[in-house]
Amino acid sequence: MIRRLTVNVPGSTANLGPGFDALALALSIYCKLNFEILEENDKTVPLITLKGSLLHGLPKDQNNLIYTVLSNLWRNDPDLLQRVRITIESKIPLGKGLGSSAAAIMGSVWAAYALSERMLDRGEMLANASDMEGHSDNVSASLLGGLVTCSRSSNTAAVVTQKLLWPKDWCPLVVVPAYVLSTKKARAILPKMVSRDDAVSNIQRVALLMAAVANKDEDALKEALHDKLHEPYRESLVPELPALRKVLSDFPVLGCILSGAGSSVLTLVNQRHRLQVLQSLQEWADKRDEVPEILDLQVDQEGLRVTYE
Repeated sequence: MIRRLTVNVPGSTANLGPGFDALALALSIYCKLNFEILEENDKTVPLITLKGSLLHGLPKDQNNLIYTVLSNLWRNDPDLLQRVRITIESKIPLGKGLGSSAAAIMGSVWAAYALSERMLDRGEMLANASDMEGHSDNVSASLLGGLVTCSRSSNTAAVVTQKLLWPKDWCPLVVVPAYVLSTKKARAILPKMVSRDDAVSNIQRVALLMAAVANKDEDALKEALHDKLHEPYRESLVPELPALRKVLSDFPVLGCILSGAGSSVLTLVNQRHRLQVLQSLQEWADKRDEVPEILDLQVDQEGLRVTYE
């Protein structure tokens, strides 16, 4: 029986403009989860150990998200649940649109099945993680890496995915504001109905985006990264988005879009212009009353990684 394993799970940025609830891109920023099964329940060993300032204030008891995932999946194995101990270390900002909860959930789902020695296939595992997260895009990218498109199967509960390798020269730069924006609030501001023209526009641009990535076509990508379904409504919640678009209007960027539902803003730029754009973003950030963090990242092409001990 496996007694210990460590899961490294990448964060992610979802939607990529027009791909609302359908696209996500894995990023080189990680949640590291260590699971240990004790020989017997030892109450002197902490249930949850948190490492890193980003996790300050998270629960260390049964209310912790990761423990909740395990308790849902181990309902029929209370002995295993009593003997598990969890160490969490994460560099993914919480509540900022970078898939922090999705990474934690995906890693926990994987660990739950591995430690109980009853692994599911990928589609079923993603379905479980999606049910807990609320949607499939971020968890799919965290599992698979690269650019992922996903959908529920029309015949089963499984999640169907397709992955494309992201062009290595297209770099993600992320502006992370100080404030948190909940997905619930970001969704509440969206209209319940959209026009046919707006829906068609987004369908066209998602198709264009996928072809642009497959063909490494920068001009096509620039055209594809325009959305009419969520970003126009969320600008009021994330004023950094229109501000940054104005700042970057004369710079050679591939696009400037919301990261997930926000509050982070994602700028895509070719590697040859990365330092120039990065400097401009930092200069803009330094002038703000609350200075946002600037993340100079890469795309994670591998997805979830597991080390068994």
